[in-house]
Amino acid sequence: MIQSNIVELSMVQRGRQFARSIALIGLFLLVWAGSGCSFGRGAPTRTPVPTWTPTSIGQQAAVAAPVVEAPTATPVVAVVAPTNTPEPPTATPEPPTAVPTDTVVPEAPPAEEVPTETPTPEATPTAAFAFALEAAEKFPTNSLAANVVRIYLYAYSPADLGLAGYTLQVLHNGAPLTVDEVSAAGAPEQTRTEPSPYTRFTNMSVVFVEPQAGRWEIQLIDGSRNPAGPAVAFDLTADELTRELYVRYRQE
Repeated sequence: MIQSNIVELSMVQRGRQFARSIALIGLFLLVWAGSGCSFGRGAPTRTPVPTWTPTSIGQQAAVAAPVVEAPTATPVVAVVAPTNTPEPPTATPEPPTAVPTDTVVPEAPPAEEVPTETPTPEATPTAAFAFALEAAEKFPTNSLAANVVRIYLYAYSPADLGLAGYTLQVLHNGAPLTVDEVSAAGAPEQTRTEPSPYTRFTNMSVVFVEPQAGRWEIQLIDGSRNPAGPAVAFDLTADELTRELYVRYRQE
């Protein structure tokens, strides 16, 4: 046991010596490396030791007096007050172009209308007939059947009574009817044989058998079929009883 401890102690000491040897070798190498770096170069320049030279008092004052540098002239910068830059003049707006307006021309007052004289209507000249229509009547009748119309004529002059050679132009609803009878001269006959308010003088009569309804136009004509007196019209209905028509013409 003691022997083993001695051996271990011996080994420790050897290890320490070996470590010291290694350290010394390393230190040597380090020194050698430092000196080797300057091998072959010039001897190092040594800084000279400063020497003190005595200086006279006057020179010391001159030396001691600090050199005062002349002050450098500082450029004076003139502070110029900012000038108000005038604003550019505002463009004066052009006046608006006047829009032409329609000139209202006052209307001239209407000229007073001069009343036009209304011409006096001239009387339409009546055709000059030789006879004047003196009577145009229709009377009731019980002696004639329906749709039978009788027309009486009395053409006369106050001096000679009945005048011969005259007849009638008869239109029924615009259609001319045939009349063959003519008036007789001299003393007239009567429309009825017995006294009656419907009795009249006559010197010619004519009978028409056809539908009585409508307009019957009658006019006196002479032997040459020329109108001799004014025309007259009668309107009859289909059931009318006054189917006796009477006209009287007086010679002028």
